[in-house]
Amino acid sequence: MDYDYQVISNGKVTNYIWDDQQNKMVEGKREREIPWWQLHQIAENLGGTVSHKTIIHSNGKHVKQITIEYEGEKD
Repeated sequence: MDYDYQVISNGKVTNYIWDDQQNKMVEGKREREIPWWQLHQIAENLGGTVSHKTIIHSNGKHVKQITIEYEGEKD
């Protein structure tokens, strides 16, 4: 889950997470932990590279994409 607590007021949804430094709930979403070292290790074993990009669809939706590119065996 990207948040710890959610409040709906006047049809607006607000997400809150616990901030250990401030010792209180703050507005926002939790960042996802991406195991970059594992992705790079897999890419290295395949002889490839890791790339990531943000795609913005025509409807405004933001999508994160992680790709491992490598050359496969020829038939």
